[in-house]
Amino acid sequence: MITSFSYAIPSAFDSARDRASLSLAPDARRPLRFVGRVTNHVLQVRFALQALGRVIWNDDTWHDDVTFGWRTLDPVVTVHPDRLMLEAFSQDLSTWGCVLLPRERFETEGEVVCGTTNVDFTAWLAAALDEMRSSRQTWLRVEPGGVEVRTDGYGGRHEPKVDVPDPWLRAYLSLQAAMAMPGTRLEVRPVDLLHAVRYLSVTKARVSPRGLRFELRPDEDAALILEPWEHEIALKGAWHGGTEARTVRVWGRRRLRLLEPLLPHATAARVYLKGRALPWAVAVDLPGGITFLLVLSGFTARAFAGSGYRLLAPDDAPEDVVRRAHALLRERVAIGTPALAEALGVDLPTAARATARLCRRGLGIWDLERRELRHRELLADPVDEEALFPPDERELEGRRLLPAVRLTSSGFRETRKLRRLKTPDGPIERELVFRDLVVGAEVDGQTTEIVLSDEDRLIFGRCTCTFFAEHLLNQGPCAHLVATRLAADALRARSSDGEGSGDGTL
Repeated sequence: MITSFSYAIPSAFDSARDRASLSLAPDARRPLRFVGRVTNHVLQVRFALQALGRVIWNDDTWHDDVTFGWRTLDPVVTVHPDRLMLEAFSQDLSTWGCVLLPRERFETEGEVVCGTTNVDFTAWLAAALDEMRSSRQTWLRVEPGGVEVRTDGYGGRHEPKVDVPDPWLRAYLSLQAAMAMPGTRLEVRPVDLLHAVRYLSVTKARVSPRGLRFELRPDEDAALILEPWEHEIALKGAWHGGTEARTVRVWGRRRLRLLEPLLPHATAARVYLKGRALPWAVAVDLPGGITFLLVLSGFTARAFAGSGYRLLAPDDAPEDVVRRAHALLRERVAIGTPALAEALGVDLPTAARATARLCRRGLGIWDLERRELRHRELLADPVDEEALFPPDERELEGRRLLPAVRLTSSGFRETRKLRRLKTPDGPIERELVFRDLVVGAEVDGQTTEIVLSDEDRLIFGRCTCTFFAEHLLNQGPCAHLVATRLAADALRARSSDGEGSGDGTL
């Protein structure tokens, strides 16, 4: 798929004694305009934008002379009625960073045209951000070519046309499936995360394993274990609400250092865990309502450009439902899956599949913090799904194995979790009951088990095959789990009321 961005002018940073202007040049074909003065917390805006720049140029992989240098991955800017969002991938496509700036942080000038565009954002521009000062009026300008800006000695590249590699597009469109997975949210203190980052920066691991282990113990705050030293950091206040002991092991500790400059200034932080070796995220709050979100893939070498994450959340919704969902999303800007299902008159799994399809087409982005879909059209032209996402071999093999699936068990499992909610009268605890579908099967000589959420998302899987033993779910489900999933879908479709018999089976 051949895609490119066209910039009429280069981005620029104009700095004077009492005024600074950051002018980001958008794709000339996208109708977007935002000109606003940062009313306060200028330094926090600067820190967040610099953190995004560190993500853009971060690369933990080795390259030869042939493959190195093709990735020029400019960030994506979205203007919504309530906030600005700047997002970008690292050069190795294993890390995604996002800056969320509330609109009330700006005093706008002229008409604001909401939309999405790529912007020219170069290394020299990121370095120029050091000139942002709270003593100066600071303006952020994102508007089409023709705006007059003075660079006052700042140069930088200007590429009128930038070709976009297919892996970059696939990473953006595949990331949403990982972000929408159910998981565990931990409220953590920034100082505890800084403790982990500083410890890792001064201590070198000479033996394996080298992961991070989150220990979730009943009636206790979570703890973070740094391997291989077994160094435990008590995450004070990281209440998870689980009634059973769990361990979630993740990787990406070198990439976690991208947050180090932000943590001393942070007011709060949250960790989102999806499962062992699966993508996970850290959200850092800065004064002024500014949030920086960092999402890490399971391993650096397993970038988001792979198609395996898509198999965790099916997107085969009827086309008319997808079209109506897109129209509703453009109207409301943001909507949760239950509200979407109610508005469209469909069940929750169908609405979840529609949201997954919109994300795959680049028409929406999953808001990890608010658990809702937001309107964000990644490209000016429609996405060629067939070119970007050829048939996955595991999906094709799973469909071939479907007749050989022999279901051994099926039923609903209730999981209870306590959640603390903030109210005007103080925090309260509420018990949430999750009703997940558990299906066991025999597939081509392998034993499988899957757990599906009420939105039909695969939240747990187990198989005795070699592929699962090597990768678990960090590259998506194996063909045997895909076949079990398809059999479970057919089983649920044959159930007239979705409840099954009195013993909890379908």
